[in-house]
Amino acid sequence: MAMAAGCASEAPQPATPPAERVEAAELGLAVAALPPGFEVVENDARALVLSGPGETRLRIAIGPAERAGINLVEAVKARRAEIEAAPGGVYLGNRELMTPIGTAFTARGSFERDGEAVEETVVYALHPSANRLLTLTYAYPPGEAETRVQELISVLGEVEGIGFPGG
Repeated sequence: MAMAAGCASEAPQPATPPAERVEAAELGLAVAALPPGFEVVENDARALVLSGPGETRLRIAIGPAERAGINLVEAVKARRAEIEAAPGGVYLGNRELMTPIGTAFTARGSFERDGEAVEETVVYALHPSANRLLTLTYAYPPGEAETRVQELISVLGEVEGIGFPGG
């Protein structure tokens, strides 16, 4: 008796929708592919604000145009002082990152905001198409840093410069 061998057909997998591209023209930035779980809450000249998985919020903002260089290390030191001065403030460290848009630094800390404990990681980088400070500020419940910092880095890896309107 002969046995026939064949490939079991797999059920067709639903097509994954393409990741959403989000442009923040007034900031001269785009998030090329918004990671799953993130949605746009605000997109204006002040910031691109995303709600993230769980009880999280990510704010992407830029500083004013600078004539001289921007010192990312000084930005981290200033953030450390802010965290330590906040109610319940504990500075939890920083890291240097190599990203698609260049060197960046993080500053992580926990503190009380409106009477509730919050943890926050801020990424400081140079704007990819202007001499401006770029900050990504990710707020999340304390104790979730391992997961949340990876989410933050996923978004950072998708940031690209698109130039500014009229310039």
